[in-house]
Amino acid sequence: GEGYSVFQWTDPAGTKYGPHAHAEDQSHWILSGELELRVGHETYTLRAGDRDFLPANTIHSAFVPGDQSVVYLIGAKY
Repeated sequence: GEGYSVFQWTDPAGTKYGPHAHAEDQSHWILSGELELRVGHETYTLRAGDRDFLPANTIHSAFVPGDQSVVYLIGAKY
């Protein structure tokens, strides 16, 4: 059946993910810390309580600013 696979992820401060895409829709829910998400020419700063949605095959990159780790949930639709 269809649904989301959800798991918790932690990235330390300074973590960088270069441009990439996923084959499935994804959503990130920030639990603590901050995550800078870049999609196209826009950069979004996600903080605790924020959620995003990235349709499948959306090219994006991410960076963990500051000196705190970011903890978030990733939901991947299958």
